[in-house]
Amino acid sequence: MKIALIQTSLIWGNVEENLRLYADRVAGCNGCDLILLPEMFTFGSMMAKVPREVADVEKKEVAGRFPEVRQKMQEWAMQRDAVVAGSTVYEENGIYYNRLIAAFPDGHSLFYDKRHCFRMGGEKEHFSGGNHHLVFDFRGVRIAAFICYDLRFPVWCRNTGGYDLAFFVANWPEARRQAWEILLRARAVENQAYIAGVNCVGCDHNGILYAGDSFVADPWGNIQKKAREYEEETVMVECDMAALRDYRRRFAVLEDRDEFVIC
Repeated sequence: MKIALIQTSLIWGNVEENLRLYADRVAGCNGCDLILLPEMFTFGSMMAKVPREVADVEKKEVAGRFPEVRQKMQEWAMQRDAVVAGSTVYEENGIYYNRLIAAFPDGHSLFYDKRHCFRMGGEKEHFSGGNHHLVFDFRGVRIAAFICYDLRFPVWCRNTGGYDLAFFVANWPEARRQAWEILLRARAVENQAYIAGVNCVGCDHNGILYAGDSFVADPWGNIQKKAREYEEETVMVECDMAALRDYRRRFAVLEDRDEFVIC
């Protein structure tokens, strides 16, 4: 399976410009099966240090365009014959979610609502957390989707759904970049799976810097390929699923995992 990680700066607060930006980036992802965009790729995560009323306006601005965002992603998926995934804002019955859309080339889409809202950035004040995992099959590979802060919670990310690949779309600040790398590699090792993390670069309206550090880790915790720090770059990585399955057969760690239920 070939994955594209689109690491770019975000045009904070401008839906149209971000959709145009990512249309250009996605157009260059030829021969990929899975194309990953950062968290909140339509608008940017602007909750920190932003008054509630401004945050509400931002959420409504993007939520009102959700059909357009989903339609664009489905167009990209059909054009590139790949799954395209990234998160945006979605409103349902007056409740807001940080919602990841996975658009498929046959025209349908699935979604995942971020489980762990980042309280230190004010996200928990404005968004509700999701309660369901998203794990889907595509071209013989079982794939799980997560968003940013979810990475810090190994129980939620535990490979109980039999996934071969999990990905995390993020707005992960430079100040915690060491944790980003450590946790992505740890999730790969403990779950015997490929783990992909795509992040943005640049500086947001609150003065927070993002270094990118997008990469794919293999099941042994090795970094397959990593984007250049602080720079816009699309990284394409081929994941060897035959090697993964052989490794699981020879070293069957997942057979001894603990069973549990998340309430």
